[in-house]
Amino acid sequence: MIRTQINQGWNFTKEGETNAVSLPHTWNAFDGQDGGNDYYRGACIYQKVLQVDAKEGQVVYLEFEAANSVANLYVNGVHMGEHIGGYSTFRFDISDHVNRGGDNTLRVEVDNSHRDDVYPQMADFTFQGGLYRDAYLIVAEPVHIDLEDDGSPGVYVSQTDVSDEHAEIDVSVLLRNRGRSPARVVCLVDLIDVRGNSVASAAKICPVDETERVHLLLSVDQPHLWQGVEDPYLYTLKVRIEHGDVEVDRREIPTGLRYFNVSPDRGFFLNGKPWRLNGVSRHQCREDIGWALSRAHQEEDMQIIEEVGANSIRLAHYQHNQYFYDLCDQAGMVVWAEIPYISVSSSTDTSGANALSQMKELVKQNYNHPSIIFWGVQNEITIGGKENNVDGIVQALHDQTKKLDPYRPTVQAQVGHLPNDDSLNTITDVNAYNKYYGWYYKDVEDMGSWIDRYHAMNPEVPIALSEYGAEGILAYHTDDPKKSDYTEEYHALYHQRSLEIFAERPFLWGTYLWNMFDFAADQRDEGGVKGKNNKGLVTHDHKTRKDAFYIYQAYWSKEPMLHMASKRYVKRAAEKIAVTVYSNQNEVSLSVNGTFLGTLRSNNRVFTFEEVPLSKGETVIAVRSGELYDHAVFEKVEEPDPSYVVPEGEGAVMGKIANWFDEALFDQEAPPLEFTDGSFSINDPIKNIMAHPAGEAYLKEEVAPLLEHPMIGFLRNMSFSGLRDMKPDAFPDMVLYQINEGLRKIEKD
Repeated sequence: MIRTQINQGWNFTKEGETNAVSLPHTWNAFDGQDGGNDYYRGACIYQKVLQVDAKEGQVVYLEFEAANSVANLYVNGVHMGEHIGGYSTFRFDISDHVNRGGDNTLRVEVDNSHRDDVYPQMADFTFQGGLYRDAYLIVAEPVHIDLEDDGSPGVYVSQTDVSDEHAEIDVSVLLRNRGRSPARVVCLVDLIDVRGNSVASAAKICPVDETERVHLLLSVDQPHLWQGVEDPYLYTLKVRIEHGDVEVDRREIPTGLRYFNVSPDRGFFLNGKPWRLNGVSRHQCREDIGWALSRAHQEEDMQIIEEVGANSIRLAHYQHNQYFYDLCDQAGMVVWAEIPYISVSSSTDTSGANALSQMKELVKQNYNHPSIIFWGVQNEITIGGKENNVDGIVQALHDQTKKLDPYRPTVQAQVGHLPNDDSLNTITDVNAYNKYYGWYYKDVEDMGSWIDRYHAMNPEVPIALSEYGAEGILAYHTDDPKKSDYTEEYHALYHQRSLEIFAERPFLWGTYLWNMFDFAADQRDEGGVKGKNNKGLVTHDHKTRKDAFYIYQAYWSKEPMLHMASKRYVKRAAEKIAVTVYSNQNEVSLSVNGTFLGTLRSNNRVFTFEEVPLSKGETVIAVRSGELYDHAVFEKVEEPDPSYVVPEGEGAVMGKIANWFDEALFDQEAPPLEFTDGSFSINDPIKNIMAHPAGEAYLKEEVAPLLEHPMIGFLRNMSFSGLRDMKPDAFPDMVLYQINEGLRKIEKD
């Protein structure tokens, strides 16, 4: 098989305008990050002329590693097929329509418009359109390893029984014969160690008519195990196909041997060792580049994740680039891979056909990656309630996944308000929740009590935190950090307290902070920043590490580190300030303008020096721990700098809602709520009320700003009582009572 990259020389047409582009390419790199929820969603065209050097009888494929979200391929004017789903590899056989040895016109129509039968339906990120990963021309011999198996490599490496002493491996090879007569081939497999020695091999003679599945078994004594970030040891599995003593195809598959289990009481174990998963979540997004990431971008992302000290990554909320999974294998990251069955289940396809299709592609294409341990079947799919056969689809996704891969556990990320005892929790092998205590609702300290309640109620269900986080914007600073102030200080304090809570609960099998990097979400307008989710530890350009980054580094990294927080908070009005330092060392010393002030010891990686004096003009504060050093220069000012405070009215979504109501209503005592059978209430999803003409008219009169909010796509899936639960101080009791009384007068059809 010859696989040739064809990224160069494409003409891209959008709305009648044509430009030359190279792949990877997206048309939403800029308009998908500037806010307004108005980025271009529609059909665009990629075209190029391609010379195909293939002999008669050879099989020719075009491969695209992703196209969001629906792609139609034409070769020399003939339609080759359609692929639905924006994140997986797909191939089309173009053998019968290609001009061998000559020029061929390729045309790919890509459309990222909303479709009721394609996931995601709605989510908190920009759905960027384009051929945003690599493309290839593949020329194969008539007998070859199958390339028509849902984008898979055609080889499945199953670790059927692995221990410290022994490993049993089942290698399944799919063969395809496109020749004119049956063939007899030899299939050979070798497991090669890092020194180039074969540690196990097998061979089998295989008759191939049209298609054939061949199983070869390998046994390895005293295997060198893949031990995550400690020792990500990779063998190479070489698969060769010989026909008439000539090698006609081959695959080389990095293979890490490992075994694992998840305990409800003791967490995750890798190769029999307790292995707390200190995880981050990642989107495939970068400022002014969008999803069109190069290999260098992906390598930099991995370097930053390794730098923070993580040992696990949740690759949200869709299939990521094969190259990044390769990097995870090499780095020893334990990976949670998932599909975009997220937020809203289709109202027109209650079978979940596209979700099942994307799940099948995810598993088949990534089956051999040792880093992948968990298959994620859904994220927050009940945010608007259990509608459109959600339970049935989640069950079907679990069942299909276990059939395709019985060796790995399934997992789901539940929305925060899903009840602890909901039946959905028991469908997958392990469970996790997205909990935003301390940002969208209540206080971060409430996270611990919720974890304990869930564990007590579900003692047999392994539980993890799949998301938690807060917005942190580098421009905003304060001496008194509080929830929803968007400051770098609260962002850091939030994560500090979260880590303290998690450290006290060893039964958690993993925690995944949201997010490693800020990312594009064009519908967002928060904290004076449009079009971005700012919960990352690193900025959207992936260049600046926020203070919270260094808290995690202090907890997770084995490399000695020291970091002084709030260095961007330069202008200070106070006479004395608190200086916070993060370090994984035992003690830290501080000096002011060269004068030693004191030394502190800490057992929680946080060192806070109180009442550090500031001089008039500039003050240099330095901290040391052994050879480690950091410093900052602060400027004494007469009055607090207003630029450090989020502009009025630019707070969190729930905070904005509070501004719509008469302040007098916040102090009024409301009568008890009453509900009428057959009528709407504050417990009905807003979208259901909006679907009723009288309900829509009522809401337009009473809460018109809500319907115009850029996040209405999410809010409309919730109920007014649900919004109140998220942030009680945003909805006064009397307002909730008044809305409910109005809804009670509207009968459901």
